Amino acid sequence: MAVGPSRWSGASRVIHNVVLMVSSSGFVALCAFAALAFNARSLGPKDFGTLAVIQAYVAFISGLCTFESWLPVIRLCAQSPQRLGSAASCGMSLDVLAATLAAIIAICGILMFGTVIGVSEENRLLAVIYSFSLFAGVAGTPKGVFRLNGRYDILVGNQLAQGVAMVVSSFVLWTFDASLFVYVGVLASIGALYNLTLFARLILYARRENIKFSNPLRSRSKRRFFRVFLAMATGTSFLSTLVGSRRHIALFLVSGILGEVAAGSYSAASRLATMVSRVAGPLNQVVFPEIAKFSMKKPPSELYKMGRRITIISFAASGVVALLGIILRQPIMIVSVGPAYSDASLLFAILFAAECFGLAGIHFNPLIQTFTGAKPLVKIMTLAMIFYVPLSIGLAFWWGAPGVAWAGLIVSFSIYMAMAAVSRMLIRRRLSL
Repeated sequence: MAVGPSRWSGASRVIHNVVLMVSSSGFVALCAFAALAFNARSLGPKDFGTLAVIQAYVAFISGLCTFESWLPVIRLCAQSPQRLGSAASCGMSLDVLAATLAAIIAICGILMFGTVIGVSEENRLLAVIYSFSLFAGVAGTPKGVFRLNGRYDILVGNQLAQGVAMVVSSFVLWTFDASLFVYVGVLASIGALYNLTLFARLILYARRENIKFSNPLRSRSKRRFFRVFLAMATGTSFLSTLVGSRRHIALFLVSGILGEVAAGSYSAASRLATMVSRVAGPLNQVVFPEIAKFSMKKPPSELYKMGRRITIISFAASGVVALLGIILRQPIMIVSVGPAYSDASLLFAILFAAECFGLAGIHFNPLIQTFTGAKPLVKIMTLAMIFYVPLSIGLAFWWGAPGVAWAGLIVSFSIYMAMAAVSRMLIRRRLSL
């Protein structure tokens, strides 16, 4: 039974929300693992590669067009709750605009440039069908409103429902040996339903809480507020797009250069490797505010010691996890997605090590953003992307799919070192003041 925010306050409420989010993320990760196992076995490397490329393409376009509307809702309304109606109106308008734009761009792009990313002409209709799910990409603002008001029970309920739906549908599709066309239709519908349900819950919640929506362009003051909202949403969206797009680009390169079978093996290995990121997500929600508060309150000398200690511990722990992944790479691939993907064990080991570098550097993000904002991170990620694309292409032609994986590992290590250097420089600057 959902627990309302009135029964929780202060530290108890924070702990409750953290436990709720972390436990639900773990359950959803298990659901994603189970769905991956069913889908990869049922479709085989070729069809699974096609499905993976289509999903990556849709996610890539969504990342390019979608605004991170949830963050400005929280930032603008945390100290001024009376702004919530205006902020939610701005966010919903951006969400609808971005969703429509993303769907149109995705459909036009696949029709004109589908072969470039490895989608053959016979599979373009499947990509177009999946692209229609982008019209439902309106979940950003609901996430912001519910997080702001502590209604994590709503978010978790939707998340758990989606995870269960993915597992059940994947099992049924596997049982009846469904075609790729059916897979695309079912999975696209589940993703769209998740977003639309969350949007509908916001409408109902707003009526109950008397949150008034309005036209964000109706007056000069509202237009000014909308510009502030848009600036905040655009900055955070650009950074998250840079962070997430590298995985999609890697799959496009493998599919476009090496074909759909190679893309299926690479995608299976990559999805297993990114299970680390599913752990890092809720962990970051806990680590970020704590390190940010510590950075602002404690003297530089204590901050320097803390940063060095956390860096050593996190790097050692991530190294142990990476080593286990390398040692167990063959049984992990066979047990998880089947013998047909056993040749992708090397890919998994390399990609898993790359993900562990991201986990090891999770504490650098709050340190940097607390002192200077997101600009250094945007610069690092932009340079990494500029370096990554030609390196991946060159290694792909020379070494195949493992070359693309090695490029990802090299770039992940470079990002880790750059973030460590920037963090150290910022702390030393504070020490010298």
